[in-house]
Amino acid sequence: CPVHIHIAEQPKEVQEVQAGLGARPVEWLLANAPVDQSWCLIHATHMTQAETRAMAVSGAVAGLCPVTEANLGDGPFNGATYLEAGGAFGVGSDSNVLISLTEELRTLEYSQRLRDLSRNVLVQGEGSVGHALYTGAAKGGAQALGRGAGEIAVGQWADLVAIDSTHPSLCALTDVQLLDGLVFAAKDEVVTDLWSAGRHCVQGGCHVARDQILARYRKAISGLLAEIG
Repeated sequence: CPVHIHIAEQPKEVQEVQAGLGARPVEWLLANAPVDQSWCLIHATHMTQAETRAMAVSGAVAGLCPVTEANLGDGPFNGATYLEAGGAFGVGSDSNVLISLTEELRTLEYSQRLRDLSRNVLVQGEGSVGHALYTGAAKGGAQALGRGAGEIAVGQWADLVAIDSTHPSLCALTDVQLLDGLVFAAKDEVVTDLWSAGRHCVQGGCHVARDQILARYRKAISGLLAEIG
């Protein structure tokens, strides 16, 4: 089964682990556990260059939460070095302050640009940054879940997303520019339909069980607030 572990999210955490174990978190883990393609290291924000390359070579996935890491002031991932070493990555939400694929992907790239005073950081060589981010996250996310998905190919699960290319944020773009528009200009509202393993779960921009889910959510929140009050 896939193994997920939160690691090296904040500097104080790194300092405490180093004081207790004599090595930095990622450094210690790679030296003492059978880390391979089935592992997902969540955050892995604070790594040396050597740790970054070693993690990439291990085959593990970096489970990045850029919105959370920005919200908590954790810092940016060492993305350029990691990708240069062939590392795999996926994105997700940790604190749930905001759940949005487009925000996660653009925050990931923008964090690299702000730190490095550069542009188009997370694409190897020439090409579309949006395409590199979206497809990289799709493949890495599928790997982290141990799921035969992440690309449209024979033998893979039919995990599919439909995007409204006529939306004002996308309508001026060609097909090859669409993922750049999705990542850097659009909101999640441009997703009209979604299939999970062939099941049509989102139709016309709404989850098929939206009303029931919202009702249960509001009930749960009301119960929590009553307990706190």
